[in-house]
Amino acid sequence: MPRRRFTKKELGRYHGRNGAPAFIAYQGRVYDVSRSFLWQNGRHQALHAAGGDLTGSLEDAPHDAELLKRFPRVGTLRGD
Repeated sequence: MPRRRFTKKELGRYHGRNGAPAFIAYQGRVYDVSRSFLWQNGRHQALHAAGGDLTGSLEDAPHDAELLKRFPRVGTLRGD
């Protein structure tokens, strides 16, 4: 999949439910977490939902942002 620019509304379509891919954004970058067993059905640890910007909430996670390097980067999040 070529990298693309997502609006927040477009990112919301990648919620990981009903066969949709699970994408998350962090610091303006969008990652595909669909293949992670920790993101099944678009939920992670019953705290986070795919299809959104997790920049603020990842700072409180027990892991750091380095973990995102394991997932394909599929685009960027537009500021509008």
